[in-house]
Amino acid sequence: MLTTYYSEEGHLHMAGEGDLRQAMWIDLYEPSREEEQRVEAMLQIEIPTRDEMREVESSSTLYRERGATFVTIRLVERGENSLQPRLTSMTLILAHDQFLTIRYADPLPFRQFVARTQKPESVYHTPFSLLLCLLETVVDRDADILEEIGDSLDPISLEIFSQNATDMDNIAAADLGAVLKKIGTSGELGSRVRESLHSIGRTVPFLEIQAGEDEELHSRLRTLGHDVQSLLEHDNFLQTQVQFLLDSNIGLISIQQNAIMKTLSIAATIFMPPTLIGSIYGMNFEKMPELHWHYGYLYALGLMVLSAVGPLLFFRWKKWL
Repeated sequence: MLTTYYSEEGHLHMAGEGDLRQAMWIDLYEPSREEEQRVEAMLQIEIPTRDEMREVESSSTLYRERGATFVTIRLVERGENSLQPRLTSMTLILAHDQFLTIRYADPLPFRQFVARTQKPESVYHTPFSLLLCLLETVVDRDADILEEIGDSLDPISLEIFSQNATDMDNIAAADLGAVLKKIGTSGELGSRVRESLHSIGRTVPFLEIQAGEDEELHSRLRTLGHDVQSLLEHDNFLQTQVQFLLDSNIGLISIQQNAIMKTLSIAATIFMPPTLIGSIYGMNFEKMPELHWHYGYLYALGLMVLSAVGPLLFFRWKKWL
């Protein structure tokens, strides 16, 4: 789908597929080959393919060709009904005083950017300022996700460390598998945000070269670089916290498993003497003193009860139960 936006005194207005030459911003969303050829013929550039947009080396994501500047960034995308994050690539092109975006997804940061450009107070006099606005919106969204991760780790920490390590029944009943999934989801989301921030951080020095002598653009790029660096440090702190919670939860799982095995071992030990006695008196030998004894049956039952109660009291005394 091809959508154009034209500028009227700095304010952007959507024009559908209007005149490409009059547009300040051309958005290609899952473009057909005909739409790509139309834009390529007008701008005299070669639009990267979807596979080329996925490449991670700097020479493929940041370059100039035929007077146009090409920048490919990664954005975090999550489905409305799914917490599983994934990265989507978007290529931004500055060519002949026009801004071009090529994308194959519609992530929330991009929708926020579109809404931001349509506000009455938003003014964009150059395509470069429009590109910077998009990058700033993506960084803002990454910051929101990091804040969301931090907020989600607090209840997880409370859930883990509220377990009474001396109360084996409490630990055995805890749903530590569900906690492990929550930690994994937070860690996965944080790693995706980190990749997104790195992709934007690499563009800042490259765009500073393209900004020329415009001090306002340089100032915004420096601010953007500082924001990316501070968010990367915050993401690193969150990843450290995720790893700490992961290790703690795995430790509790080990305690939980040991508690279960301990219970089974004690149960087996308690029932071992009665089983031995029952086995002895279950032998069919002719010469057994208690075989014809009137109280032999009650005697054997009493021995089995005493042999079971004895170890049980011993374990209670040792505080193993």
